[in-house]
Amino acid sequence: MCMRNKLNLHIVFALLYLGLFGLNRALAQPDPVALANEKVDGNQKRLDSYDGTTDGKVELLSPLQTNEASVLYLQTIDQIQKNINNNPNYAPLDKKRRLTDLVNMLERIDRNNYHRYTSFQSYFNLAIKVQEIVEDWRVMAMLKSDVLTALQVIPFYDDKSYAPVILKFASQIYPSEVLKKYGDFAYQPYSLDVLEELCKTAPAHVSFYMGGNNAVFTDMMQSTDEKTIQQMLSLYRKVGSNSKAYILLNDVVNYRMTANEAHELGRNREALFKHLLQLCTNEDILGRYSVDDELTYMCTRKVREVNELHDERDEIRFQLTDSTPMSAQELYTLMVYGEDEVYTSSFLGLFDRLMERMEEETAYEFLHNIGRNKYRTFIKMCASYNVLPRFLDKMSLWEKRSLFNAFVGGLQNELNPLEQAVAVADTYGSLSEESNRLTFEAALRKEYQDIRWKNKEAEKLYGLLLGLLKINTESEDLQEDLKGLASVANTNLLKDGEHIQQHFFFDDEDGWASYASFISRFRRTGWQVIDKGYYVIIQSTAGKKIRIYANKARKEYDGQDALKALFKSTKRYPDVVVHRGHSYYAQITIETITPNSDLVILGSCGGYNNVSKVLDYAPNAQIISSKQVGTMYVNNELIFTICEQIRTGNDLNWEAIWASVGKKMGTNYRAKERFDDYLPPHKNLGAILIRNYRRVL
Repeated sequence: MCMRNKLNLHIVFALLYLGLFGLNRALAQPDPVALANEKVDGNQKRLDSYDGTTDGKVELLSPLQTNEASVLYLQTIDQIQKNINNNPNYAPLDKKRRLTDLVNMLERIDRNNYHRYTSFQSYFNLAIKVQEIVEDWRVMAMLKSDVLTALQVIPFYDDKSYAPVILKFASQIYPSEVLKKYGDFAYQPYSLDVLEELCKTAPAHVSFYMGGNNAVFTDMMQSTDEKTIQQMLSLYRKVGSNSKAYILLNDVVNYRMTANEAHELGRNREALFKHLLQLCTNEDILGRYSVDDELTYMCTRKVREVNELHDERDEIRFQLTDSTPMSAQELYTLMVYGEDEVYTSSFLGLFDRLMERMEEETAYEFLHNIGRNKYRTFIKMCASYNVLPRFLDKMSLWEKRSLFNAFVGGLQNELNPLEQAVAVADTYGSLSEESNRLTFEAALRKEYQDIRWKNKEAEKLYGLLLGLLKINTESEDLQEDLKGLASVANTNLLKDGEHIQQHFFFDDEDGWASYASFISRFRRTGWQVIDKGYYVIIQSTAGKKIRIYANKARKEYDGQDALKALFKSTKRYPDVVVHRGHSYYAQITIETITPNSDLVILGSCGGYNNVSKVLDYAPNAQIISSKQVGTMYVNNELIFTICEQIRTGNDLNWEAIWASVGKKMGTNYRAKERFDDYLPPHKNLGAILIRNYRRVL
C-alpha cells in the first residue's frame, strides 16, 4: 500500500474516532430539561423533609393545614411541572427556563417560612390557572383582580400576548412593585414599552433607579425611541435623581416650567401643594400616580394636624383651614386624599366648610370643575358620614341621576375595578333615603343590562354586586359564604386545646394609652397578666386555655421582634391577630399574618381599606374593621367580649356580640358613634366582594 493511501486511511480512522468521541460526549451530556426537573423534585423533597420525615406529607399543626400544605408543595407543584413538560409549544430551552423559574419560586420557601403556605398558595394556584385556562379574558381578569400575586408569577405568562397589557396595568397601580420585578421580563421585546408606561405613570418612583447599576437604568440608557424615557433622562442630567421635579414632569415636558424651576418648586412644600391641587384636576397628565402619592402624603399630614386638636374649639381645631381660608377644592382634596386618617368630626367640619365655600351653583358643577378626581371616594365618604343627602340636595334631579349613572357605570374600565366596586357597595349600604336608594338601584340595574352578554368580566362583577346588595337574588355560593361568616365555631378557634392571639401596639401617645387601658381590662377574675419584659402574656385561669401575647407599646420594636422569634421557634402561630395602632402602622401587622389566622381585627382608623391585603395573607380569615375611626374604647370592649366568649366555650356569633357590645357602650355617645362604624365579618362588604369575585373567576 502506498504512503498516500495509508495517510488517507489514518485520516479516515481519525475522523471516525473523533466523530464517535464527540457523539459519546454528546450522549453523555446531561439533558438540561432533565436537570431542571431534578431540581424541582429536589426542592419538593427538601420541603417534605422539614417535618422530620420524607414521606410524601408535610406535617403541620392541624390536619387541615397538613393536608393543604401537602397538596400545595407536592401535588400542585407536580401539576405545574407536568404542564411545563407537556406543553407542545415549548422548545427544550423554553421548558428549561420555566422549570428554572419554578425552582426559583420554590427556593424562596425555607425551613423558617414553609408553614406559612398560604403566603405561597396564591402564587402557585394562579400559575396553574395561567397554564390551564384557555380564555384569555378570564386569565387577564384574574391577574388584574390580584395584581400583587400576578407580579410574583410573571415567568408563567411573560410570553403571552396579554403580558404587556397586564404589566402596563400593574404599572399604574403598583409601579414600585413592577420596578422591583423589572428584571423578570427585561429580556422580552415589550420591556421598554412597560418602562415607558412606568415613566408616564410614576416618574418620581422611576427616578429612584436612575444613576444606579440596575436593569431599569441600563435599559433607559439604551432606549432611543421612547419619548417619556428620553424626557426623564434629560431631567436627570439637569437635576439628578434626588429631586421632586419628577413629580412635575407634566409641566416640564409641556414647557410650563424649566427643570430647575420644577426642582425649586419641589423644595417649597406649601407652594408644591397648591400647584398639585390644580394639576390633579386634569384627567390626562404625566405622572398621575406620583402626583396622587405626593398629595396623599401631604393631605394625611394636614388631616392628622386637625385630628390631634379634636378636643379643642373649632376656631383652634380648624385654624389650618380657616386662618387663610382654604378653597372648596382644597378642602375636598384634604378629605379624599386623607381618607385613611380623617376622624368623623374632622370630616364633618371640613365638609361644612366645603359647602359654605363652594362657589358653583350646583354640587354637580363643582365635581365637574375638579375633573371628578376621586369622586367615588368622596361620594362613598359622604354616604358613610350621613351627609350625602346635603350634597345631593345641591343638584337637580337630572344631575343626581347622571351622577349615579356615572358612579356605578364602567367599573370594568377603571384601574382597580374591585376597589371602585367596593366604593359602590359601601355607598349603597349607607344610603338612608328611599328615593336615593331607588335611583341608585335603577342605575345599577341599567348598567348590568347594558354590559350583560358583552363583557364577561364586567357581567360577573356587576352580578356579584347586585346579589351582595340584595338587589337581585343572591347566588348559592354567595349565600353560603355569608352564612359561614355569621359565626366562628369555638372548636375552630382552639388548636390542640389552646387558643393563641397576638396584639400589636406602637410607640406613640395613642399606643401608650391603648396598651394601658387594654391591660387593665384583663386584670380581673378568670385572667392573669404575666410580665415577660418586652411583652406580656395574658392567659386564662379558668375555662378554655387562652394565651394573648402583646408587645409593650413603649417596647414596640423589641417586643414585636421577641414575639416573632417566639412564634418562629414554637411554630405555633396566632389564631387571632389584632392591630392596635394608626393606619400607617397597619402593614407591619398585616405582614405577620399567617394561614393560621381565623380572625383579624383592624382596630385602626380606616382599617376597612386594608381588607384586601389581609385576604392576600389569610384568604379564609374573618375580618373586623372600622370604616372610619378606630378607638380604644370600642377595641377594648369588643376584644374582651370576644375573648370571654372563647374562654367560656361559646361560638363567636357576630350578631349577638355586636348587640352586647353596643349595649355596653351605654351613654358614651362618642364611643357608640364610633362603634357604629365597625363592621363584623358578615357585614364587611369589601371583604365579601373581594373574596367572592376572586372565587367566581
